[in-house]
Amino acid sequence: MTGSLSFATRLSGLLAAMLVVGCGLAASLNYLKFERMLLEQQARVLEILAGDLGDTVQNGLALGVRLAGIPGGQALLERSRAAEPLVAGLSIVDATGIVLFDTDRQNLNAPASPVALDGRIETGPWRYRDGARYGIGVPIINGFGQYEGAVLLGYERGAVDERLGSVLLSMVQATLLALAVALPLGAIGIHLVTRRTRRWFAAMEAAMQPGAAPEPLAATLQGAIGEASADLAAAEHRLEAIAADLPEEVRT
Repeated sequence: MTGSLSFATRLSGLLAAMLVVGCGLAASLNYLKFERMLLEQQARVLEILAGDLGDTVQNGLALGVRLAGIPGGQALLERSRAAEPLVAGLSIVDATGIVLFDTDRQNLNAPASPVALDGRIETGPWRYRDGARYGIGVPIINGFGQYEGAVLLGYERGAVDERLGSVLLSMVQATLLALAVALPLGAIGIHLVTRRTRRWFAAMEAAMQPGAAPEPLAATLQGAIGEASADLAAAEHRLEAIAADLPEEVRT
């Protein structure tokens, strides 16, 4: 009986482990999927904001002023940052990468981060990552189609991490609830399904014991074991006889 129960227990443990691993894998894949989706959604929203700023600056260039003399450039960046909490920083750089306007005034007249300009595309926005900060760049083109500079928008993923934390908590709660229901039901189901198998194993074990009771199953099994032993013994004797008849040259 102990062996029968251990068989059912091992089978239940195996299926339970497979279920836990499967739920963990599904939760991990869903987490990564939501992470990519939320990051892409955030980047699209901020890309629109950066594009609007770029269009506003380009309209100022149409008045005939140079990029460094755009009226209200500093105030424009500060208002945009205050209106959008996702933005960590905004700057306008010239064609050589020197910061002309920045929400962090200590960066004025200093070179912009090379990482922010390495992937520069003069025909459209680009994205970059500078350490823990993500960024979006938008080119500024003057009325003659020449590259004048760029708007650089930096942001962090704090808002995304907060939403991911909520999503992860919901997935963990759902997974634990599913496991709490599935594991006991699965164990009961396996116990019921393997009832006949456990009985068969128990009878098999009893029949193979020395001095087993003369039950039909025991007698049949013991008879089959005896026949198999006799066949093996006869085969061994035949092999020995064949080996004895071989010439001495072949045996050596």
